[in-house]
Order: sequence, then C-alpha cells, then structure tokens
Amino acid sequence: MEATLTQALADYIEQRKQAKLEPFQKALNKVLEKSENEIEIATAKAEYAEKSASIEESYKPVVWLTDAAKKAKYIKLATHAIKFTHSDAKASSILFSKTDMENQSFLATISLKEKYIDAVCSAGFLGIAKFLKIEVNGESLITQLQQNHAQALSAFTDNAELLQTWVDDFKLALVDEKLSSHNLSKQIYFPIKSESNDVEYHLLCPLFSSALAHNLHKKVTGTRFGDSKDIRDARRANKYDERIDVSFPDTAVQTFGGAHPKNISELNQERQGNNFLLSCKPPTFQAQVKPPINNTSLFNRQLTFKVSGYLRDFKAFLSNLKPEENNFKVRYKRDYHFILPILDQLMIHAANIQTLPTGWATESHCKLKQAHALWLDVYNPHESFQREREKLDWQPVIAADFASWLMKQLKNDEKYRLGDIEHAYFSKVCLHQLKRFEHNTPKLAEAQP
Repeated sequence: MEATLTQALADYIEQRKQAKLEPFQKALNKVLEKSENEIEIATAKAEYAEKSASIEESYKPVVWLTDAAKKAKYIKLATHAIKFTHSDAKASSILFSKTDMENQSFLATISLKEKYIDAVCSAGFLGIAKFLKIEVNGESLITQLQQNHAQALSAFTDNAELLQTWVDDFKLALVDEKLSSHNLSKQIYFPIKSESNDVEYHLLCPLFSSALAHNLHKKVTGTRFGDSKDIRDARRANKYDERIDVSFPDTAVQTFGGAHPKNISELNQERQGNNFLLSCKPPTFQAQVKPPINNTSLFNRQLTFKVSGYLRDFKAFLSNLKPEENNFKVRYKRDYHFILPILDQLMIHAANIQTLPTGWATESHCKLKQAHALWLDVYNPHESFQREREKLDWQPVIAADFASWLMKQLKNDEKYRLGDIEHAYFSKVCLHQLKRFEHNTPKLAEAQP
C-alpha cells in the first residue's frame, strides 16, 4: 500500500513538472518540425535546455517536497472553512475527522462516513493541498500525518532528519497552532458560571461545513446527470424503468465567491461556488377526506373544485367549436381531453371515500342520496344495504346525476347550448366508466380478512 501511495505522490510531482515544461517543449517541437536550419535548431534546443534546467531541478522530489513543506503553513486543510462566512475573515478553519453515527440524533458533519477535505489558501498553494489529499486505498498523507508519520515520503529521502522536517512542516496544514476568531466571523458569547462567580463567557464561532455541503452537492448533482437522466426520461415518456427515480425538488442555490470561487476554498471552486439548500417549506395542504354525510349529492362543491381546470378548458373548447365541426377528430378530443379526465377524477374521489371506515351511509343523520351512498359506502355491513347495492340500480342514477351536474357546469347560453342529446351522451359515457370501476372494486366478501 505504501509503495502505491508513494508512486502516486511521485507521479503527481512528475505531472506538475511536465505541465511546466509543456510550453517550452511545444516551442522546441515547432522549430524541429518546420526548420531544417541546423543553427536555428541548435539555438532552440539550447533555449529549451536553459529554460527546462531550473524546472528539472526544482521538481526533483526532494527539492519539491522540501519547498512544498515550507509552504504548507500557508494552507489550511479543513472540513469547516471560515471564508464561507466572510472572504476576508482571518479566523481558524477546522479539520474534523471524527465519525460517530451511533450517538447522533441530527444530521451533521460527524454523521458523514466519508468527509471531503477542503483547502483554504491562496491559489498558488492549491497544488500542494491537492498533493496532501492524494488518496490510495483509503490512505493519504493527511491520514499518515494525523498519525504523526509520513511513511509514504520515506522513499524520497534517506535522511531521517529531513523526513521529520517534512512531517512537522506538512502537519502545519492540518491545524492552526493557535485557534483564533476574527471580527468578520460570526461570534456568539455564551455566558458561563465560574467558581469565583465572575462573569465569564465561552466564545462560540459557528463555521460553515464545506465537507457536508460537498457531500450534498454530489448527491444532488448525481440525481440530475448520468444514469439519473435516463430514469427521468423514462418517467416522462411513461416507460417502465426498474431503477428508483431519486430527486431533490425545490432546491435553492447559495453562491460563494462570486466570479472567483477559488478565493473561498478548493472545494468551493470544484462546486463552481454553488451550494444547494434543501427545501424546508411546509407540506402542501390537502383536504381531509370525509364521508359526505352532510351533502345530498356526491356532485358537490368539493368535486367541482377538484375538476375546475378541466371544466374551464372544456368550456373554452365548446366556445370555439364551429357548428360544422362534428367529425371523429373533434369527438375524440372532446372525450379523451375533457370528459374522461373529469370521470377519472370522479372515480379517484369515490375510491378515496370508499377507503374510509364503513357504515356511515346507514347512520340516521346521513343526508346523502341513496344511490350515491350505495356506491360510496361499498363495504357497509348492513345486509339490507348490500342487497340494495347488488341490484346495481344506483348506477344509472349516478350516471344521470353526473350528466346533469356536468351540463350545469358547462352552461353558457351566449356561445352554445347543450340539450338532451349531450345529456344522454354524458350519461352513457359515465355509465360505461362506472361499470368498469365497479367491476374492479373488490366485493365485500373479498375485502374482509
């Protein structure tokens, strides 16, 4: 494992060296490709050798590590970063590595099994921060430094004293030698009682958890791209997909750092300055379903309100309908865009009432029309009630009542008139749907355990 982490660290240093050499190498290659002049080629090679020599020297692992270790004190590796409170705040950031899922009642940074470590520093030191965060098989220089060693670096030098110097210097990136607050940070003076009865305070400094924000950011973005997009596309197309569609609705975005998110922290730059906030608005009010014992008809104001959108569109459709438009296309649109959706809502409304405790239809104070009650109190235990229900005489009555109610809702004598033909048609369609609904409704004997 150590060799693997060591190799990863060596590869990182090499990659950074190659990135520095790349523009000089391109300039040399350009000359080699276009020129056959030996003097010009020799000059280009000399320039490359001169410019690359210092880079080659500075990126020797021992040299680079020694220089990086000296600069580590300007880096603050943290789970909670102060600059999210104010970009000019000079207070301490905190690296919190403890994990405890058993004794926590609230979701907090301590709940995270895997904590993303942020880096607070100027842009010039971000390369060293990334070096410290390189992880192989769950181990990084950070975890080794927290255990007060750096075995992964021992392959780069035989000098024990130099190795210990690297450890001591790199450890300065993990914690401030002296914790401090700042006038630009949030501060709470919490009063405490001292033994001498003097007034004393604990100074609390709330810090933004970049680790928690980064974890949430990855989960939210993970539900919006990749495989999740395919799942959402399948749902929109009404196609089956065995995978679960996970989404975070109504999220808000809080931005940090403006056009320069790297001025806040490394992870903030990775999140492009965006931090997701979950919705905490109260749930939408939904009316409680109750037996309609105080109504004389199922077709009451509650049902009218539920289908008001369909009724409005249906009236607009009829208002714009020309007398000569009585073809299949128009009839299809009338049925499948307006009548059937309204009937669907009626069936859903009835199904909700049928799930309520039974027996309400035979109570003395029930005012509901008998035919409607026979449909809705489907599992009423009274034998006489069930005998009446099994006759199915209530179905034509409900269908006719639906047609009358719908005619009343659609009435608009200024633009069109509906008569007996329309009433008979609405009743016919309703009766057909009602019979299908009743056929699929479990009978009393089937519903009893």
